[in-house]
Amino acid sequence: MSPVFKYILIGFTSIVGLLMIYFLYIFISIASVFGGIFERDYSIDELKTEYNDKEKEIDDLIKYFNQIKPKDKSVAIEFKNDKILERLVIVPSDTTKNTYRGWDINVKNLYQQEFKKELHWDEDQVDELKNRLDQANCISIEDGEPVKIGFKRYGMGMYFFNVFQKKETDRSLFNDGCTYILVNYKLALEYGGGAIGRQCFSKQNLK
Repeated sequence: MSPVFKYILIGFTSIVGLLMIYFLYIFISIASVFGGIFERDYSIDELKTEYNDKEKEIDDLIKYFNQIKPKDKSVAIEFKNDKILERLVIVPSDTTKNTYRGWDINVKNLYQQEFKKELHWDEDQVDELKNRLDQANCISIEDGEPVKIGFKRYGMGMYFFNVFQKKETDRSLFNDGCTYILVNYKLALEYGGGAIGRQCFSKQNLK
């Protein structure tokens, strides 16, 4: 084999190898976004079991969140991990003030002036909130009625536990056989929150 041909062969092999790595990266990225190899689907029965197993921890999480949440704002917070927030939404009760929506936020930013004046949380409170989410095996919480607890992401959406706090809430709004499944007086399951519009439980999961 001539030296020139040898170098050409090595170069060609290197290019093919790099292309294979690139396409593998693209495949993994798409798969993880659309519910691929790093995420799993959950049946209705599995979600019920997950909630029942962690009901006390979820109730404790809600109680703690209500203690630290500003009374004049609605807050939704999701942790990607210990250091990064997947998303943070702060909605003032005063409609003349601006709503904040952010993604991929460093947790340390919560202790700085921008968020300190909005949330009044210190490091211990944020650590405790993350700890209580971990204990409940969940990743997000959003106040309201019902309180919306994010369980796990799947594809373009997320599984939620909607936990009712008030007797007068109309539960029928949370039983459409698509986005919502009403389990009992306290709990409605939800698959939603996607970026591409309304989402539904799969027909297989509804069986």
